[in-house]
Formats: sequence, structure tokens, C-alpha cells
Amino acid sequence: MKKAVIYARYSSDNQTEQSIEGQVRVCKEYAERNDLVIVKEYIDRAMTGTNDNRPALQQMLYDSKKKGFDFVLVYKFDRFARSRYDSAMNKAILKQNGVKLLSATEQISDNPEGIILEGMLESIAEYYSAELSQKVKRGLKESRIKGQFTGGPTPYGYVVKDLKVSINEEQANIVRLMFNEYLSGKLIKDIVKLLQDKGMKNSYGKAWTINSVSRVLRNPNYKGCVFADDTCYTNIFPQIIDSEIFDEVNEKLKASKRTSAHHKTDVNYILSGKLICGKCGALMTGDSGKGKLGKIYNYYKCFAKKKNKSICDKKSISQENIEAKVISMTKYFLQHTNLHSIAKVMCNVYNKDIEKDKILESLNKELQENNKKLVNLLRALENGVFNDTTNARMKELESNNKELQEKISIRQLTIIKPLDENLVYDFLCSFKDIDENNTLAKQRMIDLFVNRVVLFDDGTMTIYYNATGDKGTQLDIKDQPAIDKEIEYIEQKKNNPNHKGSDYSQMAER
Repeated sequence: MKKAVIYARYSSDNQTEQSIEGQVRVCKEYAERNDLVIVKEYIDRAMTGTNDNRPALQQMLYDSKKKGFDFVLVYKFDRFARSRYDSAMNKAILKQNGVKLLSATEQISDNPEGIILEGMLESIAEYYSAELSQKVKRGLKESRIKGQFTGGPTPYGYVVKDLKVSINEEQANIVRLMFNEYLSGKLIKDIVKLLQDKGMKNSYGKAWTINSVSRVLRNPNYKGCVFADDTCYTNIFPQIIDSEIFDEVNEKLKASKRTSAHHKTDVNYILSGKLICGKCGALMTGDSGKGKLGKIYNYYKCFAKKKNKSICDKKSISQENIEAKVISMTKYFLQHTNLHSIAKVMCNVYNKDIEKDKILESLNKELQENNKKLVNLLRALENGVFNDTTNARMKELESNNKELQEKISIRQLTIIKPLDENLVYDFLCSFKDIDENNTLAKQRMIDLFVNRVVLFDDGTMTIYYNATGDKGTQLDIKDQPAIDKEIEYIEQKKNNPNHKGSDYSQMAER
């Protein structure tokens, strides 16, 4: 039998352990039906899904390197991540380690329609996360105006009780030490060594690191400020560090960052992991550098050639050129493809075996009956019928109500809602006219529809779409001689650092 682990999380303190219990129960039932052995559970409690800063998730990704399990089982894909970028990166880590992500409630096949469907579900989850954020924004603003703590990890140096923040003086003195030492000219690594030599630990009882000290120095809470809604709220966190000292420290940090990062580039290569060298079959990865006149050129280069030039002599290609061509051809593909047919197949794949939940219907009916009995009892009490018997009956009915509501809440977690074909079709159509200046939209399009792109030296490439399997679309992408010369110049400089001319920027890979 194959081995699997369960990953579960709930988003905030407003949700309960019942949410976790329900997720784990559904995952275990799925594992039993599919002959999977659960070897471990990874649980993140009160953790947001909008980023991957989650201890259990990070531990699970790390453990996947040890080859101790074959699958990661989640209740729904949005429990894994509500960000397409984080989801793609983390799934790539799992895939590299030979581990596959499975959803216990979303029926996703390995065929082309399944690939598009999975991406669509992730996009919907990300949209829901953003929409939910807007809905709760007003309530959070009211809480901040009242000076109430609105959730999340409590910063080192503070304690929270009844939504009010106060200073932990023992920890606050260590925070002040960090700021004073940095202001006196010490490097962050020197501060870390000082703290470690003194045996000082962070909130989790672990040794201080460069990253954790850096986060303290950059956290505006210590000067008594919470930034939200384009506003600095000064009534939530008591001030530990004087504002002038905090600002001076952060100016020094910014200056240090500019100095250390002036050679780096920040580029999103949307074909990363999908562009393949037509000569040797290796992936082509992002690279960049300065041309003769100082202009930055971003391009894709055969990874085999990058490691050993003698293995492959494939020419590099301009990022802007090839990405524009692939986006243009993908939009053309969507304009001339029967998206109704794809939507129908996707819905059939997803909705297969979904039935009306009889147990949930029974529980809801029982709750309605219980509520009727409560109403009748309240009427009797209003008419003056009050004794030990009615009091005991009231407590019994209220207890039954609470128990039924908990059962319904848990059962609702197991409900698989069918997909609407029109919704799926509209979603697919939304990519026909994406804004080509929107990098995120282009990345989503490539993630969903493009399986791989094979690039040849004769100026042609073949695009394989998820909806067409191994039937590729050929495209001529010639005419970039001027860019070729600049890329050749950059490569000569990288292979020979003593070569005279403009400096080059470091490789920017994803």
C-alpha cells in the first residue's frame, strides 16, 4: 500500500478544532477507500492560507525530501494554499521529491481536463480569499479603532489578553538591546551571536537567527504603530522603541539592502518549468545581464548548457520575444477551441459520483424538529408554566441543539458541491482577452493551458496544450538577430569575468 500524510489547517481563531477534526476525518475516509496508509498528520492551527508561512506546511515540505510518503492528502486544495504562486511552488517541491498532492473532496483526474480543472479550483479559491478579505475589512477597521488586537502571532515583547496588548518587560528589554546594538554599528549577525552567547531565546524557545532579528528591527509595532487601511493605528500596541530610533534603524537597514542587492534582478519568467530545449531536451531557465550599452536583457537559456557548455550549444532566446509569442498563440488557441466541450468534460470528471447527502438532510430535519419543540416550550414558559420538569426539558433541548449543530458543521465539510458548467465555461473564456500587461494573468494562463513548449534553433517552437494532449501547435519565432548579439556578449562576459565592458547582473531564476 502507498503511504500518505494528511495536511490540514484552519484560518483563524473564529474557526474551531471541529474544522480540523472534520478535515482529518474526511481525509482518513478517502485514504481507506483508496488503499492509502496514513503515516503522519501535519496540522496548522489558526494559520492563513494566503501565504506559505506555516510551520506544519514547511515541515511537511522538508520531510517530503526523505521519501517517507507518496502522497499529501488535503481536504480541499484551498487548505494547501489560496495563492496560485505559493501553490505552484510548493507542488513543484513535492513533485521534485516524488510526492503527489491529492484532494479528498475534489475529484481531479490526471488527464488534460483534470489539469485545467485543478488550476481553476485554485484560482477560484484565490478569488474567494480576496473577496473574503474585503468583506471582513470593515469589521477589522472597527476593532482597530477601538484599540483591539485583530489576531495573528503576538510579536515578541508583547502579551495579549482579552484583545488588549500590553508589554512583556523582560522581552521588551531584549528588543531595546537589539535596536541599540544595531544603531551603535553592530551587524545583525553580531547581534545574533550576542543573543546566543547570552542564551536568549525567541517566543518559541528557539535561538535567534538573522531573519528573526531582522523581522524585529523592521516591525513598526515596536514604535506603537499598526499599518492597515493606509492608516497608522497608534492605539493598539504600546510603544517599546522611540519613533526616531526606529526610523533611524530602518533607514540604515534600507541602505544596507540597497548596497547588497544592486546586482540582482527581480524578473518573473512565466515559462519557467515549461520551456524545453529542442536540442538536448533539458529545461530552459531564466537568466539576465547587461548589454554593451548597459541595457538589461532577460532571456531563457538551456540549463544543460548553463552547467556545461560542451553538452549543448542551443542559442538563448529573449524572454520578451518568446513569452509574447506563446501568450498570443494561446489566446488564438482559446478563440478557436470549443471551450463548451472542455467545460462539459471538466464538469463530468468533477461531478462524477456526487450524490445528495442523505445524512445531512436527516440532521437538518432533526434540528428543525428540535427547534419547534424549543419554540413550543418557550410559549409554555411565557404562559407561566415553569417547574423543574420544564427547566430540565429546556436544558435537554438546548444541549440537543448544540450537538446537532456540531454534527451538521462536521458533515458539511464532507459535502462535495457539483460544478456548474456555465461557471466553468465563463472561467475559461475569461482568458481569451487577458491584459497582456498583467503578469499574474499571463502566469495563470500559462499554468492552466500550456503543458510544455519545445524550442528549436531553426526559429520554430511547438506548443503542447493541456486540452490537446500530444498534438502540438507549431509556431515560427524567427527575427531577433540584434538581441542574439547582445545575449552572446553577455554570455562571453559571464564565461570570462575579466572581459572588459559593462558589468552584468546576476542570474535571476525561479
